[in-house]
Amino acid sequence: MNGSWADFFPYFAGAFKIIVLGIVAYLAIKWHFDEERRVREAEGAVFDTPSAMKKLSMIFAFIAFFVVLIVLVVYATNWVLY
Repeated sequence: MNGSWADFFPYFAGAFKIIVLGIVAYLAIKWHFDEERRVREAEGAVFDTPSAMKKLSMIFAFIAFFVVLIVLVVYATNWVLY
């Protein structure tokens, strides 16, 4: 190991892949829920809006999940490669 870019590439590529796939999965699930909400509102169903505390807790959980996932990917990659 001489500290070249090839030693660190698997870490960054794996973390980038996990981040992108996580964001895309989140947006796909969100789109489906929003579409269902739009259809139900067109039918006349009434929804309550989530509170600010619930939104903040969901954002925190989302960020914490991906930070833990990135750390696990880095350590697993290190364990597999070396």
